[in-house]
This record gives sequence, C-alpha cells and structure tokens, in this order.
Amino acid sequence: MGAGDDQDRQDGEGWLTKAEVREMWPQIRPISITAVARANSVRTSTAPSPDLTGEPAYHAADVRHVAARIARGEADVAPWQRADSDAARDDVAPGPPVRHSAGWGPENVPGLILLAIVVGLMLWSLTSPSHPGHPGTVTGFVR
Repeated sequence: MGAGDDQDRQDGEGWLTKAEVREMWPQIRPISITAVARANSVRTSTAPSPDLTGEPAYHAADVRHVAARIARGEADVAPWQRADSDAARDDVAPGPPVRHSAGWGPENVPGLILLAIVVGLMLWSLTSPSHPGHPGTVTGFVR
C-alpha cells in the first residue's frame, strides 16, 4: 500500500486491517469479524494485508457504514457474534479442564484386563478338546 492508499484513507476510502476493524467494531467478537464483514457485504482486498497476518484487508468506507448499522442494531449480526452475548461471556469464563484419554494409561487397566480375559476365554474355547455337547476345535466343527 503506497502513498495513494494513504490519501484514500484520509478521504474515507482505502483498506483497514482486521485489527483496525476490531477497533471500529468493539461490539463484535474478534473471531466473528470476517463473518460479520461477509454478512454485511464489506468489500475485502485480495492483496495480502499490510500487517502480514494473511487476513484480507477490509474496505474502510464499508467498515464505517457497518459500524453505524451495528450501533443502530440494523447490521446482520448473529447473537453469538456479539461481544456482549452469553457465548462471548462463556468463552471468557474458564471452564473445568477437559481430561483426555491417555491411551494405554493406568485409568484403562481394568478395561484391558477384561479384554485380555475375554480374548483368552475365546481362544481356550476354540482349542479345548471335544466332549459331548461341545463341538470342540474349529477344525472339528468344520468336519
């Protein structure tokens, strides 16, 4: 972005980074900036953003227009996209830690023992000698 872009910004035109849009839309959750911009037809630049985040740049005039619509409650914003929503408060409040399975850890030992017993019984039943009422081995059963 060159000197022409600086002049555009002073004239109310030009492009804004996502961080600049966040400052102009404090009512919107940062994670929802792109979705709100898209829902409200804010033009985006295909050129990389000057802040090197890889995010698109947003058209300044469009952002200002949507900021006024947000303030009046007229913008297309889902309740969960608002910074003052229950969802936003839930994200800020720390929840209980999530415990993930540890694979073959000590909490799985009882289940592993049960699995070993079941597999052992199945193998034993397939290899045990024949007796009345019992088909015996797999090969004896097939004959």
